Amino acid sequence: MPKYTVPLTSWANIAVTVETDETDPEKIAELAIEQASPYLCHQCSGERNDSLEIGDDWEPVRHGTDGPPSMTKEA
Repeated sequence: MPKYTVPLTSWANIAVTVETDETDPEKIAELAIEQASPYLCHQCSGERNDSLEIGDDWEPVRHGTDGPPSMTKEA
């Protein structure tokens, strides 16, 4: 029986903690994008997923289409 390799695409989310005195949400989001460095756990990077790739085109999650970036200020 023939075998087929089919590329599939999906999405992933990461959360980046940024330490800054900046208060502008857009600038804070830019800092987070600059610091984004996702990694794969052992299971995801294992033999079963030998073709799994992570891109580097990150965008902040926003409130609505044109709203401000979503973020939580930590104490």
